[in-house]
Amino acid sequence: MEELNLSWGEAPRTAAENWPKGPDGMPENAAFLVDTFEADAQADMIVGMLRAYDIPAIKRYAKDGTLGKVVLGFSGYGVALYVPESMLEEARALLEPVDDSEELQ
Repeated sequence: MEELNLSWGEAPRTAAENWPKGPDGMPENAAFLVDTFEADAQADMIVGMLRAYDIPAIKRYAKDGTLGKVVLGFSGYGVALYVPESMLEEARALLEPVDDSEELQ
């Protein structure tokens, strides 16, 4: 009897596995996208949205933010998000606010 696959989908790949490589086979440089907070889950929501559009993102904690992450679950100093250089403009466009007033007319 054939075994059933009860998973909801593929396990998400890590940013390193998804990171694009240049012509030399080395990973592309990371480009700064935005500084944000973690206490209100804003950073995780942005990373999740970027992942939905197949844009890998990495977090970099400022100062001694890693200690806060370990003790409190979030960094009090915030977190910087980085994306591959080739995807920076697309990522910035996704973070642009949408003007809903144009759709209402």
